[in-house]
Amino acid sequence: MTINSRIHPLPLHLANQIAAGEVIERPASVVKELIENSLDAGATEIVVHIEGAGSQSIQIRDNGRGIHPDDLTLALSRHATSKLNSTEQLSHISSLGFRGEALPSIASISRLTLSSKQAQNEHAWQLSASSNELTPITHPQGTTIEVRELFFNVPARRRFLKGDKTELNHIVTTLQRLALSQFSIGFQCQLSASSTLKLPRAITPKQQQERIAKICGKTFLKHSLYIEQDYDAIKLVGWLAKAEGHRPQTDIYYFFINGRVIRDRVINHAIRQAYSDFIPSGRYPAFVLYLTMPFDRLDINVHPTKHEVRFRDARLIHGLINKAIHDALSTEIQQTGVNDLSALIKENITPLENQVFETSISNNQTSQNPITKKSNPFGTILTLLSQKYLLTQANHGYLLIDLQSAEQQLRQVQYECAIATQTINSRPILVPIKINLSLQSINVLSCIQTKLSDLGLGFTIEAQKVIVNTIPSLFYQIDIRQLIDTLSSQLTVKATKVEVAALMKKQLPLIVIQSKEQAEVLLNQIIALPVSSSWHCKLDSNTLKSLFKPPELGE
Repeated sequence: MTINSRIHPLPLHLANQIAAGEVIERPASVVKELIENSLDAGATEIVVHIEGAGSQSIQIRDNGRGIHPDDLTLALSRHATSKLNSTEQLSHISSLGFRGEALPSIASISRLTLSSKQAQNEHAWQLSASSNELTPITHPQGTTIEVRELFFNVPARRRFLKGDKTELNHIVTTLQRLALSQFSIGFQCQLSASSTLKLPRAITPKQQQERIAKICGKTFLKHSLYIEQDYDAIKLVGWLAKAEGHRPQTDIYYFFINGRVIRDRVINHAIRQAYSDFIPSGRYPAFVLYLTMPFDRLDINVHPTKHEVRFRDARLIHGLINKAIHDALSTEIQQTGVNDLSALIKENITPLENQVFETSISNNQTSQNPITKKSNPFGTILTLLSQKYLLTQANHGYLLIDLQSAEQQLRQVQYECAIATQTINSRPILVPIKINLSLQSINVLSCIQTKLSDLGLGFTIEAQKVIVNTIPSLFYQIDIRQLIDTLSSQLTVKATKVEVAALMKKQLPLIVIQSKEQAEVLLNQIIALPVSSSWHCKLDSNTLKSLFKPPELGE
């Protein structure tokens, strides 16, 4: 065995550089780590100065508590921190940083200068990582860290950096995430000679909305919903884009847990699933959401960058987020509804005229081409009205289709077939719904519980509470509380399975059609239905004339 193959401790500078490879990916990583230290120090104002997209210089100044002079040298040593003192604290981590890796790692691959002053000290002290010497300086209360020539001694890492524009965009994204995570902190950022970002402290709801509008855009804020959901010491609040606010990319994807920026697969899946019924395939939701929960119910010590977490009960978190978002979107759609005639005229009738005119010209110019790509007997969609009605053009003229009613009828047929073939699919409710009922209602549901279970509705009964945990998949937009109230009030203890199934079928909810893409999918599905006058109407000349009262003589 050669001497080089023997086990030996790594030199300190090499260990720090290896740690830097885990923590510091690019200049934006330095910005994140240093600002998180400022936040942990209780800063309320943070000033950022960037040169050369971060490769030349990154300076972060805060007005936090500062660092004791005797601790400045220790701050640049590995695994030194003021944020942990015992093993027990690992399960209750409330600070953003705690590993003690960031500063020594950054110092090992750059020229770092640390300056700090505490309130009780007469003057500040400055420490240069290269010389390890303390120098008294003039400095306000707080800390300034300057990082120059990032990766100067690790040229291989430097070659992996992208162009200045790309690296600067990463820094801006990092700053925006941190600014959204901490409304009570003011940020002043000089990103380049000509680019600045100023975000005053946002304490009031109005100021918070102004910050969101500045970062996410006024359009997002205008077309968003504010949600607030509590369950078992877990709270979810924030802003959701409405269904029509879907985007072509994930540029407004902001999720925070206990003030920490998080990118987590469980959370992302819950959000995408909640939106799946409302936005077209290939489009993405937009959101700024905040989850607060007891520190001992998650583990943030699973990755050096602390972007990933591990939940003690991932299923509960997934269900809570999914249900809160799905319910908010469903409620908003129901409230906007189809009853506003002025909105109908303003938003739909005018575009309809243009679309009919343009379609007529197009069809005259290409009369030899088939009208529909798939020869759908209902023709080509011209427009979607009030998220419910379709105006289409078929070979025999124009059609008006109540797509909501047709789709509901289709699901009723599918439900009947599933009952007959005993192939009902149920959908679990990840956060079970607890409903208080009278003793009489509890008695009814208890007697028909097996029949309802066979029909896809699963629940348990505790005292005077019904706890619903599964519903038929075809009922995915149902108001569960209203469904239980209807079943318990309209059925009796002697209700047969046929009677229960008939009432269940009537409760299938109307869905809201969000886009022409969704409407086209549904239009192809309802071909299987026999045409019914309850949802299908030909718009021939006689039908159109009947809509208008002829003028009387003298008018």
